[in-house]
Amino acid sequence: MNISEDELEQRLRALFADERLDLPPPPNAGAVIVAGARRRRRRRQGVLAAAGVAAAVVAVSGGLTLLNLHTEDGTAVMSAGGSSLSVKPPENLTAGRQPQPSIPEPTGTHDIEASVPAPTPTSRASRPPSERPSSKPPTVLSGPQLGPDGFGALKLGMTETQIAAQGVTLSDPQASASCTVYKAQGGGVPSSATVVVSKAAGLTVVTPEQAAHTAEGIGAGATKEQVLAAYPAAKDETGGVVAPVTSAAAYHFRLDGSGVVQISLASVNQDCAG
Repeated sequence: MNISEDELEQRLRALFADERLDLPPPPNAGAVIVAGARRRRRRRQGVLAAAGVAAAVVAVSGGLTLLNLHTEDGTAVMSAGGSSLSVKPPENLTAGRQPQPSIPEPTGTHDIEASVPAPTPTSRASRPPSERPSSKPPTVLSGPQLGPDGFGALKLGMTETQIAAQGVTLSDPQASASCTVYKAQGGGVPSSATVVVSKAAGLTVVTPEQAAHTAEGIGAGATKEQVLAAYPAAKDETGGVVAPVTSAAAYHFRLDGSGVVQISLASVNQDCAG
């Protein structure tokens, strides 16, 4: 059957106008359309950003044609676009060295004098302890020690019986009216000594027969100045110096031109000749 073009057009119009051919949109059609538009927008922005980075890389690579660093003298030479620029760092910036501050040169005599540090005076307090003078006299420790109360087992005030009980032998007696002089020796004394025993006060004087020293380091060879430094209360006596060591006893130092030659320990209160 042949139909005309006008009839065909009318039938097509009627077909397209039929409501049965309409498709209803889904409930979330609007959200789907908006999400798709956002994805397309982000994709378009990413493409534009990548294109910008690529253009910048091309510009930099095309503009900088040469970059050379010369390390022999620290000078950097950069060339770009046919022109060159030479940059040399300060002389005090070298490899492995910290920058040194520049010191302005003096411009006159006053500046020269001000730039020279003044000498520091040497103080006596800065001397090491080994170089400082010491007021303490040198000690003399040769021979046995004569103590402030006796000599070995011999103690001032002992009777002859008490002395013998200490293992000390008394010999060569030289008696007087009130006192007797003996030579004392044996295991109770460090060395032989001359002693004086009083009948009333007991042992009153001890004089070692060999060089001895006191607890303060004064002995044979010590000078008078050293004796006075060790015993500030010492006083002169005939032939030497007497120095109190306790309330009951004193040292008697016999002196000659060489210094101390003999030391005796004697009771302060006695009835024998010292």
